[in-house]
Amino acid sequence: MSTDAASDGIVRSSMDATVGETARKRSLSPDSDTDVEDFMKRPRLTATLSVSSLAETTYSEMPSFSQSSPRTNRTWASRLLTDDVISSGLAMMRSASVASSLDFRSSSPMVQTFSETSAKHHMKPTKTTIDFSVASGLDAATTWPVGWSTDNTIVFGRGNRVYTKSLTTAEDVAQLCKIKDTQGDLQLISCAGKEHPHIVAVATSKGYFQVWDTNAKKVIAHRKTNGILAMSWNGHTFTIGGPKGTIRMYDIRATGADGKLKEATKKLTRHQAGITSLAWNRDGKILASGDKTGTVLCWDDRMTAPLDVGELIQRRKKMQHEGPITALAWSPWQSKIFASGDSAADLTGTIRIWNVNASTIHNTPDKIELDAAVTSIHFTEHCKEIVSTHGPGKPTPIPPTRNDNFDVVNHDPIPSKFSNSLVVHSYPSLRHVVTLKAASANIAGSLLSPNGYRVMLAVPEESKLKLWDVWGKPMLKRTPSVLSYDGRIR
Repeated sequence: MSTDAASDGIVRSSMDATVGETARKRSLSPDSDTDVEDFMKRPRLTATLSVSSLAETTYSEMPSFSQSSPRTNRTWASRLLTDDVISSGLAMMRSASVASSLDFRSSSPMVQTFSETSAKHHMKPTKTTIDFSVASGLDAATTWPVGWSTDNTIVFGRGNRVYTKSLTTAEDVAQLCKIKDTQGDLQLISCAGKEHPHIVAVATSKGYFQVWDTNAKKVIAHRKTNGILAMSWNGHTFTIGGPKGTIRMYDIRATGADGKLKEATKKLTRHQAGITSLAWNRDGKILASGDKTGTVLCWDDRMTAPLDVGELIQRRKKMQHEGPITALAWSPWQSKIFASGDSAADLTGTIRIWNVNASTIHNTPDKIELDAAVTSIHFTEHCKEIVSTHGPGKPTPIPPTRNDNFDVVNHDPIPSKFSNSLVVHSYPSLRHVVTLKAASANIAGSLLSPNGYRVMLAVPEESKLKLWDVWGKPMLKRTPSVLSYDGRIR
């Protein structure tokens, strides 16, 4: 055997082995010993039809290795290996395309969806308005003596007279009482809870308060204090906040022969400024209080010291705002979560969410910063949303510019987006849901209806109470009658 013949034989054996090994790797069964020629005729699974057709054409044209010269074998082996590289590249491109698509979907913003009861679909003004006014000696922008009883009766002031208006019946507005001139001006009204649907408290600028039975139209309790800036009910316990930061609680059943209430059953004295807001949670076990310095405290009804909750500030836990606390509201779903709102000096407002359960870590957003003062906050049990009302807003200034003659041109500031509006945010994400302008002047505050679907806005500078729908009732799904088929009478 010559040297060339030996070399050709070695090359042929080497190429046969190489191609055979490649064929086995590409076989559907890893243990298959399919003949190379049979493998070359097998159709291939490819990404596109054009590549598959090209592969089939290439393999059908490939000569038998046993009948080809060494050079031909080397050429076709090279084409086979090149095709493997192409297939691998296509596989990598497909993988990269899928990964890119997944990355795109994961990075794209999530579409916000709203429940059928959401304020997004239902918030709008109703045709119901009630005339009311504030006594001339008080600040008409921030004073709003209004209450809403659990039997759906609005109790409100017109000057120093107190009136009632049922929203359930067609009864006309009726007068309940008139504040004596010696007792000051009508300043606050607060209706008791469901345990006492016909009980309402009225307070004056000189610290007098009276508890009235609206059915009997008579005073059942009264007392003189050093001043009242906030009121809240908890069953038969009537809680008031004073101008020096003292909180007092009275049992309306504990009266003397003349109806005068006995001394407070409890007194809380941790605040260093006037109390501006009070709110008991739903189960009546925790009281939240806020003052003029923006401090919020929570009190267990069994103790006289505030709970140690809030943010860690200078080695102490605090619940602190920039401006006076003007709104407090407890969650109807979790008895230890509540919201607080303030009205800062620069006309901005902030809503904070607090969890008084010290053992629970609050990992959800807990702050909403707005360019308008917060005047009230409400949760509802019908929808995971929060509604807030707002007073004057902080306008955004626009820097002066120069015209074509290089003269300085001043521009009006951009009005606040949330001033004199109702604003709804989802909970617990705190994402914005809807904002609607509700008045041309300051919304001093609002009350949530007994059924939790509406709010009554107090706009003293317009001398109006305005009823708004906020949330809607879920649609009832009708079930077909047993006498019908597909909802039709047979």
